[in-house]
Amino acid sequence: MKLFRLCTEQIRLHEPLPWNVRNEAGQLLLSQGYLLADAAQLAALVERGVYVDQEAFEATQRDTVRPEPAVLWADINQRVDTLLTQPLQHLRFAEGVGAVSDDIHKGLLQDPDAGMFEVVNQDHRSYAVSHAVQTAFVASLAAERFGLSATERQTLSNAAITMNLGMLTMQNTLNTQALPLTPQQRAVVNGHGAQSRAMLERAGVTDADWLRTVERHHVRTDDKGLPTDRSDLNQLACLVHHADVYLAKISARSYRPALPAHVAARELFVKCGGAQNPYATALIKEIGIYPPGSGVKLANGDTAVVVRRGEQAHMPHVQSLIAADGRPYPSALPRDTSLSPFKVVDAIPRGQVRLALRRKASLAQTAA
Repeated sequence: MKLFRLCTEQIRLHEPLPWNVRNEAGQLLLSQGYLLADAAQLAALVERGVYVDQEAFEATQRDTVRPEPAVLWADINQRVDTLLTQPLQHLRFAEGVGAVSDDIHKGLLQDPDAGMFEVVNQDHRSYAVSHAVQTAFVASLAAERFGLSATERQTLSNAAITMNLGMLTMQNTLNTQALPLTPQQRAVVNGHGAQSRAMLERAGVTDADWLRTVERHHVRTDDKGLPTDRSDLNQLACLVHHADVYLAKISARSYRPALPAHVAARELFVKCGGAQNPYATALIKEIGIYPPGSGVKLANGDTAVVVRRGEQAHMPHVQSLIAADGRPYPSALPRDTSLSPFKVVDAIPRGQVRLALRRKASLAQTAA
């Protein structure tokens, strides 16, 4: 048996080990299927030296076919569309939502920057469906800072996907409605948490945490900080709520333009209690001020798109699409934002930059 030494990136927390893990002498340390859930334990193991049978490792690599991010997230959007628009017609509705949540988490682990790029920019026919997938992704991304269990993470994603089930059709209407809400619409909005829970129960959902998170997913309705009395706060509901609010800010409405990502992040931070609000803080730290998929202006006048977060929040990896004179570049040009000519000087609201670049090549080019 030829042993192959593993590095940290080759072992996934909260996922069953696909092979037996051994020490340098070949003695079994962890059996196939073991679930590592502690980052400190993983770090200690890797530092000591962990090995697998090279043939077994290569076999799993061959068997693991990862779809391109654009394909993966388009498929997720379509599956969520089917589930949300016809919940009572699915005999296994809860299992279907859970399977989508699993794929969202796998996509997040596979490449969070590519996931963010695709999730934010998916052009799905239903705003309500896209928003549900975006909220599940962003809430799950922020949740990485809270040490949630695998079960809690799935509940979080399940709840984010189904949070607006009780007002799905009206949510699409409101996205294009320029007039103020009617009294009837306001009543639906105010009661959609309870209505969504009731619909989930009719669809066969029995998970009490999932139902409770959906019912309480709006921690507040006044865009302010957390309540003074936090004894009854649902942590999962708080994560869903803040992801929901942030994503609504960067989405255009018929009556207002989308906010640039850094403005939306600042508004969320200030209005929701600043550093005293751990959920808003975690979300902003994970997403960054210039998240992948957002448009930016560079010091030389270029219009560029962020393809990956940088080691420093104000220095993301970007590619220029349009020159200062308005002329599109024949192909996207990588720019080093640590250099003065390519420093990010402003953000552009979502939807105002045509993402005319080959995404797969662009993301791969900046992955190193």
